[in-house]
Amino acid sequence: MSHSTEELARKEATAKFVWTAIILSFFLIQAIIWVVAITLTANDKSHAVVAGYDERALNWDDEVALRTASKKLGWRSELTIDSASDIRGIHNITLKLQDSDELPVANAKVQLTVFHRAFAGDPQKITFAEISDGVYEGKIRIRNSGRWQFTGSAQADGATFLIDEQQFLSVSK
Repeated sequence: MSHSTEELARKEATAKFVWTAIILSFFLIQAIIWVVAITLTANDKSHAVVAGYDERALNWDDEVALRTASKKLGWRSELTIDSASDIRGIHNITLKLQDSDELPVANAKVQLTVFHRAFAGDPQKITFAEISDGVYEGKIRIRNSGRWQFTGSAQADGATFLIDEQQFLSVSK
């Protein structure tokens, strides 16, 4: 069976088109996979960049001194989170602050950054209001059960007490 030159040229052109399309489709599939992977990674709340980390690293000696001074104060903090919430999932959070003599620390400025350990990219900043001597109250939205990180400080009478603790919180849905 003899093929005409025209028919061979057509088959060759078709083969070039098919193989070029196959190769380009592999590149397109890879590009789609990369876009999906980058989008998932960039929007993942479980990973977070710590703000000011490079600055903290440069001033590490100051941070160590602050932590040492905080421990020398001998203050204690006790965090309590109400199990009941309002319709929006907001719970009251109470912080009891005592000095080394177990007396209440009054008139402190208390701020905490709170986040679920699995969602570090979704922190909540809480400013507390004093409701009685040494007892402060704030609000926290708890969406997920699990281990939560509470980090911040209480400042009173020129002293800074660092708060850094974890709690397991359970949410009934």
